[in-house]
Amino acid sequence: MILPIPPIFKRERIALLLVGLALALYWFMAVSVSPRMGVTADEVVHLTGGYSYWTLNDYRLHPENGNLAQRIATLPLAAEGLHFPPLDDPHWVAAQVNLVGERFFYHMGNDVARMLLLSRMMIALTGAFTVWLTWRWSRSLFGAKAGWLALGLAVFSPTLLAHGGLATSDIVMTACTLGALSAVWQLLHRATWLRLGMASLACGLAFLSKMSGVIIVPIIALLIVLRCLQGAPLVIAFGTVRWLRAPVKKFITAMALMTVVAAGSLVVLWAGFGFRYAGNNPDRAPASGYYFSWDVVLSKEPIPQPTETSLDQLLPQRKPVERKALDYVIEWVRDHRLLPEAYLWGFAQTSKFSKYRPSYLKGDLSTEGWPQFFPLAFLLKSTPAALILGMTGLAGLLWIERKRRQGITVLKPWVYRGAPMLLFFIIYWCMAVRMNLNIGHRHILPTYPAFYILASASVLWLRPPRRSFIGIGLIAGLCLHAGESLLARPFYLSYFSSFVGGPDRGYHYLVDSSFDWGQGLPDLEQWLDNKKAAGDTASVYLSYFGADSPRARNLDVVRFGDEINDSGLRVFPAHLRQGYYVISATNFVQVYSLARGPWNQQKEELYNHILERLRSPEAKHPETEAQITQVRNDCMDLELLQASRLFNFLTDRTPLQVIGGSLLVFQLTNDELQEALYKPWDVQ
Repeated sequence: MILPIPPIFKRERIALLLVGLALALYWFMAVSVSPRMGVTADEVVHLTGGYSYWTLNDYRLHPENGNLAQRIATLPLAAEGLHFPPLDDPHWVAAQVNLVGERFFYHMGNDVARMLLLSRMMIALTGAFTVWLTWRWSRSLFGAKAGWLALGLAVFSPTLLAHGGLATSDIVMTACTLGALSAVWQLLHRATWLRLGMASLACGLAFLSKMSGVIIVPIIALLIVLRCLQGAPLVIAFGTVRWLRAPVKKFITAMALMTVVAAGSLVVLWAGFGFRYAGNNPDRAPASGYYFSWDVVLSKEPIPQPTETSLDQLLPQRKPVERKALDYVIEWVRDHRLLPEAYLWGFAQTSKFSKYRPSYLKGDLSTEGWPQFFPLAFLLKSTPAALILGMTGLAGLLWIERKRRQGITVLKPWVYRGAPMLLFFIIYWCMAVRMNLNIGHRHILPTYPAFYILASASVLWLRPPRRSFIGIGLIAGLCLHAGESLLARPFYLSYFSSFVGGPDRGYHYLVDSSFDWGQGLPDLEQWLDNKKAAGDTASVYLSYFGADSPRARNLDVVRFGDEINDSGLRVFPAHLRQGYYVISATNFVQVYSLARGPWNQQKEELYNHILERLRSPEAKHPETEAQITQVRNDCMDLELLQASRLFNFLTDRTPLQVIGGSLLVFQLTNDELQEALYKPWDVQ
């Protein structure tokens, strides 16, 4: 006899099927834009490092961004039989990941488009897991309707789609930290062998995902305290089931469980580095160390400057090297070999360089960041509909779900059940506003799932007598959110709210990985083909920021003002004439230029001084090695200053168009170019 399936189980099956379809849709949307997305700035180093982890068991390349994301992304590449640079390459020996990566991508005959697609497909799976976690948490806290709303917001999130479709570490870190906190929270309520193993694995993967994964440590400590203060018993089910109710017993047991989790996490962490202390594999290839020495990353000595240039005088004076307490801790752990060397070096490198990094916000440049950077980035790069739903959800929690007991304040059930997400959201945001590393909106990516869960609480307003009206409003909000996301395709990375003019005006507010991460070359290639087909013979001058290669794509352009992203042979200064000027937004606002910032009297005087020096007989006919070196340096400095002068000249001009979500196109005549480069500048 076959028993009928109860309706509730039928509904659950249908719900799971719909969730699966939604996750598949997210994965497809994230991956399908890959042909239009060129190589972004971090993908070269991630994939080069990850490939060397799998094939050489060597971890000298790029350990500062974790280990897990690179391994996930390059898992299918390890079976592709790609051509890797020879192991006697001096750049490999010195762990110069950017130069090794450039050769791996563009000089070894590998199919870069296929490499990117396979890697991005893998990373998109972790994005889908993040979306699934968002749905699960929302449904468990606020019910099925809330789950559907959170699912829709996450599936069509431009932010989650942008980084779920790139072979980088941000979405992997998001998935792992939220997964680890979820696993630990389950363990702290009912401890079983399976949950203990899952929590150990999840926490270890969180540490491997990115250096910022250690944020789970203080959150877990707070969860233990909260768990012990809560009256619900801690169930221990390792064979015989025991119920612990006394706070002291719960605390001791929770600490014992977390000790086991910590030990298991260490095993996972060591496994990620092949259970070997040394970062390099001495059996496979020689090594001269990491690309910065231990003394540099531990702040024992200053960062070495590759060359001296006349432009150094334009930069703010660097602060003297100052060691922090964390430097001593890392050094002690290294000396006692408690953790893998590559992991410790990466942690030290991240800590050091997160304190001083050029950044841009709304027309201003800084090397130490702004407290308002991430809050403003969140507002600018979240859809208006999602922001409204977030405020509606918060209002619902504050006013509708409030417990009303005379003279008694109680902890609301959703606050306790959602403690991992709530604490993560609060602590991460406290860390973000204090962060000096203001180079990308992606660094607050982990807060988006918690925000969508908060927004899903909007369903609490679905109460008579306006249930239908409110329901229509929520559906409309979700549709508007999805509509903005679809309009942003394929350049989710460049998305900006329609309230500030959308993607075409995004560079006025943020650049780098928030807008221009070097993704625009495939569209530029098509633009150049269309221009040629139309009979337009005007020259094209390109100032490119990113890790893609105009050389490998054989683009018919003249490069200028971007030598930091071009290691090939070129003429300095570039011979600039009338034509089209295609400028990466990050270069246009001069974030990383030695001549960055508004044109001023100091730059004008240095510019004219270099021009006079290059007109001198010694420069035209150099005889000594010192004169030749001086001429070469002056030519390079002149090009950078000319680019800075030109970008300042174009500051208030609207581009003809924005190619690939990142490249600004201007057209200049010879008269305009003459004015921009040589007319005396009216410096106020």
